[in-house]
This record gives sequence, C-alpha cells and structure tokens, in this order.
Amino acid sequence: MNTLLKPLKVVAFSGSPRARGNTYQLIQKMFQVFKKNNVETELVQVGTKPVKGCRGCSKCVDLDHKCVMDNDLVNSSIQKIKEADGMILASPVYCAGPTGQMKCFMDRVSFVNAMARFANGTQGFLYHKVGAGISVHRRGGAVNTQSQLNYFFTISECLIPGSTYWNFAVGMDPGDIKNDEEGIGNMVDLANQMTYLMKLVRQDREKFEK
Repeated sequence: MNTLLKPLKVVAFSGSPRARGNTYQLIQKMFQVFKKNNVETELVQVGTKPVKGCRGCSKCVDLDHKCVMDNDLVNSSIQKIKEADGMILASPVYCAGPTGQMKCFMDRVSFVNAMARFANGTQGFLYHKVGAGISVHRRGGAVNTQSQLNYFFTISECLIPGSTYWNFAVGMDPGDIKNDEEGIGNMVDLANQMTYLMKLVRQDREKFEK
C-alpha cells in the first residue's frame, strides 16, 4: 500500500482532569493548524479517567504490544498510537510535573514499548513517531513538566520537533490561555513543525519499504 496517499494523523492525550480546561483548549489550537494542513486528529482524555500505575511485572514482554492490565484506556491508546504518525502528551502542571494520570499513562505505554522491543529484537511501536509535549502552568514548574514529557519521547526512539519557545502556556481558570498570545503562537508553530516532520518520516519510510 502506498502510505503517501493516506492522510497523516496525530493523536493527542490530555492529562487534565478538566475535560474542557486550558490543556484541552491548547490542544485545540494545535488541532486547528493540523486541520489546515489536512492532518487528521484525535483526542483522548487521560486525566478524566482512572489510570493505574505500572506494576513492573514485565508480563507485557509476552504480550503483543499490550499491558497485562486491560481494564483502562492504556491498551486502546497504544493501538491509536500505532496507527498515528504523531502524538501529543499534554498536561497541566501539578507539583512541578505532569498529573498523576498522565505519569501513570506514560510509564505503562513506554514500558510496553520497551518490552516489545526487547522481546522481538526490533523497533518498538513508538519508533520514529513524531512526539511533542505541551503543558499549562499558573506560575512555576513548567520546565520540569516539559522535561518529564520529553523524557517519554527520548527513551522511546521518537522524533521531537523544535519550536519558537518552550511548549507551555500560562493559565489557571479555563480560558486563561487565550491571553497568552506568545504561548498560543508557539503552539501554532509547533503544529506546523510536527506536520513537516511527519511528512518527511512518511516519505522516508515509503522510500525504504519499496
């Protein structure tokens, strides 16, 4: 199949417990750019649902890209990631880091990816996915949050696009980020950078699979 004919797709995971809060709104700013670039989008609300932490049992090494705990959104999210060209991890800042739900999500997805790579001796399902972490903060902790989100990508063989500044915006009450013009402008640039990089990866993959 000529994958160049298939639309690019980005799946975003929001770690905010506020389904329509600033984190959601920041994601939507990026989605608007993706739509203009003919990139399909999907949003998964991680922060509004219970997500258990990784047990460290390593049983996923015997499963096909699945976590042994099959009673939450992690396994369905892994399938969405496998089908996408890029992904976004988004979270408000909680105690100078991502929310607990997002951290549990990151731990389990990255571990399943690592165990699949270990078991098969091949690339994991995150290999060359274009990934971006974005966050919303009221006052401090944003840089540390960005670091934790990006660690997920760097340990998983993902590709991280640059932008015009750090990928966060300022806001507390829902809608506050609308006042952060620089933060929103950075997200617009980030979405364009992601689109460009996803196209390059798709073209490169198609060339080598011929």
